[in-house]
Formats: sequence, C-alpha cells, structure tokens
Amino acid sequence: MPEADRIPVLQKVMFSIGMNTEYMATGLMVQVLWMPFFNIGLGISPALLGVVLVILRAWDAISDPLVGNVSDNARTRWGRRRPFMVVGAVATGLLYPLFWHMPTDMGETAKVVYLVAVGIVYFTCFTVWAMPYYGLQLELTPNYDERTRLASWMALFSKISALGGGWVLAIVTGSLFINPETGKGDIVIGMKTACWFIAGSIMLFGLLPAIFVKERYYNAEAKKQPKQSFFSSIKDSARCKPLWSLIGISFFLAFGYMSIFTLNQYLNIYYVFGGDLSAASVVAGWRMTASVITGVAIIPLGAWLAERFDKKTMVIGTLVVATLGVESNYFLMRPDMPYLQLIPGILEVGAYSAMWLFLPSMKADAADYDELQTGRRREGSINAFYSWFIKLSLTCAMGVGGFVLYISGFDAKLGAQPPEVLSRMFGLYLALPIVIWGIAIAISLKYPLNRARMKEIRATLESRRGVL
Repeated sequence: MPEADRIPVLQKVMFSIGMNTEYMATGLMVQVLWMPFFNIGLGISPALLGVVLVILRAWDAISDPLVGNVSDNARTRWGRRRPFMVVGAVATGLLYPLFWHMPTDMGETAKVVYLVAVGIVYFTCFTVWAMPYYGLQLELTPNYDERTRLASWMALFSKISALGGGWVLAIVTGSLFINPETGKGDIVIGMKTACWFIAGSIMLFGLLPAIFVKERYYNAEAKKQPKQSFFSSIKDSARCKPLWSLIGISFFLAFGYMSIFTLNQYLNIYYVFGGDLSAASVVAGWRMTASVITGVAIIPLGAWLAERFDKKTMVIGTLVVATLGVESNYFLMRPDMPYLQLIPGILEVGAYSAMWLFLPSMKADAADYDELQTGRRREGSINAFYSWFIKLSLTCAMGVGGFVLYISGFDAKLGAQPPEVLSRMFGLYLALPIVIWGIAIAISLKYPLNRARMKEIRATLESRRGVL
C-alpha cells in the first residue's frame, strides 16, 4: 500500500476514540438503560416507551440529512466537519443528565412528554456531532484495504466502551445505590449519580477526533467545489446504486438486532432469574465481557480475511454466524445454568460486531462511486442519507421491541411472569432474526462493488482530479 494512503497512527487512534461517544450517548442509553430505568424503575408502559423512541428516531432521521448537507457546504478555516463536532460533543454531554433527573412526581403522560421534549433537543445536538464525524470517516483514506483497517480500529474502541457499558446496569442496581425502603439496589438512584460520569465521557471522547484529526479532501478539493442545495443532494444520493445495497443490508441487520435486544434482556431477567434484575445484570455483564473479548480478538482476523476475500463474502458469513448464535439460545438459555448464555452471546455479538468492520469501509467505497457519478466529494450527505434509513430501521425496531413485550402479555408490576408470557417472548426472540437477517443476506448477494471495481473507480477519479 502506498505510504500516502496510510492514515497516521495518532489520527487513526484519535478518530476511533470517537466511537466511545457514539456508544455512551446513544447505544448505552437505548440498548441497555432505557427499558430497565423507565419501565422497571419508573413504571412507564413499555409500549409508550417504544412510542417515545419511535418519535425520537423519526426526528433523528429528519435532522441527519439536514446536518449532513450543512456540513458538506460548510467552509471554515477549521474545515467542514470539526467545528460541528466540537459544538455537538459539548452540547450532547451537557444535556445527557436531563434524562435521568426527570421529575418523578409527574403522571405517566407528563413523563412521556418530558422524554420526547428533552430527547428531541438531545438527539439534535448529537446529530451535530455524529454526521460530521461519520462524514469525516469516509474521506480519511482512498485505499480499499486501509478503510477496513480504520474500521478495525473503530471496532476496537467501540468494544472497549461496550465492555464498560455491559457492567453499567450491574453497577447502578448494585449495593452502591441501595433504596432505603426496599433494601435493594435501585436503578433510579444509581443513574442519578452515574449520568454525570457518562456525560463527561461523551464530551471528552467527542472532542478528541475534532482536535487531532485532519480533513484529507477539504483544502485540496472540497473547499473549491460549489455548494449544493439540500434537495439536489438528496436526489444525487438516491441515484447511488451501491449505497442502496448497503442501506438494505444495514437496515435489516440493525432492525433484527434491536428487535430482539430487549427480548434478550427481559428473558434473562424474567425467564432465567425470575424477575431478579440485580442478579440478571451480573450475568448480562459477564455476557457482554465475553462478547467484547471475542469481538476484540476477531478484529485482526476479520481485517486479515477482508484483504483475502471480498467484503461482501465476509458480510454474508457474519450474518449467518449471528443467526446461529441467536438460535442456540433454544438450548443454552436455561434457568438452572444461567452462564451458558455466554456462548450464544459470543457467537451473536461477536459476529454482529465483525459486521461493522466491513460496512463502514464499504460506505467509503460507495462515496467514491458517488464522486464518479457527481464529480463532488459529498461524504456528509452520503452518510446522512445512509443514516436516515438506519435511523428508520432503529425506529421500527424500537417500536417493535416495546410492542412485542406488550403483545406477549408482559407486566412490569409482576415480580415473575406467567409461563405462557415467557413462552411467547422466547418464541418471538428465536423467530425474528431468521426472517429479518435472511433478508439482509439476500441483499448482500447483490452488492456490486468489489476490489477490482474499486481499483477502476479510483484510477478514473485520480485521472480526472488528481491524487488527493
């Protein structure tokens, strides 16, 4: 690989640290803390909490393309991306504690309105950071394999934050935060303290990429190109055929994962541990730890395989392994041997995380294809258009997650759920990924950009506008 194609190690590390902001700001909140805190802790209906997430993600999907286009059109002495990242990181961190210090003396409707109002402002601020961040990722190198190496570093740091996040629920429900009335750990009390540490992490990890990472294409190319209107940008993005394949793969990947995440969490609590949140959280922490260790271990293997096989082949393989991992819970999720859950966790989450070694790299390839068609570097708009559909996927999945709990007959007021409710939850948990991830595999087979095609595209671009 030409030395000019390499991303300097310091920039690679500092950019990848930004993945901790992504996890702390949204992943930890939505995937780990949302339902246990607001449903089990505060008693808000899971169906209503699902509706709140649908509204917030729907708003997120509106703000993403707007911010992406603004970022592409920005012309400042610091570049197109970095100023937005500074503002977004600070604002997101400052707003984070408002979720966990919500007044508890309100009725359920007032609490839902509060979550929607705070959430809209919060997720808007996060978008101001996230869209420029992921736009910047697409322009850090023109090299087909270096893009996968960058994604490997990003996956590594996301795993580190997920390792810590896997224990947050156990910590905030543990002996450090005892409710004097019940004598047990209380998630509401715990999060009122923990949220301040998480907010500081969001700001720190969000600022480091903005400070240390340079924009490769800004001065050489993007600074000179004419600005593009929002609707023209959307139209150009919609014409990028490889991007649609990536959208389809990622849509059903994320939809399948998020649809079953809450079910897995609640089955662990109520099927395996009979409603004991604190004990279930310890096993969940070890499950996440095992998954993270596996995920970190397979990063170099995934990068090595990606350089010897096509990225499309690797995507299909990881989807198959993830599906088998979920289905193995049929045998391994057992109340008498709760730690057997670690095995499907390793297969499922390990394969899912390996997926993100390849999709970010493939998205950068799609941005080159887009430049071939439009003559513009539009990383912000490309990423925002992609992100719109991912947010739509998450919106649908979150709504489905709350709805599935509702139709299963789950009742948070009960310490233990009836056997028929647990049976329905288990059946849905096993059935959903087979259908949803099967669609993602079918779409993967049609993805058109391979190593040879990307070599042709790069040669054409460099003959047109020079080497950047």
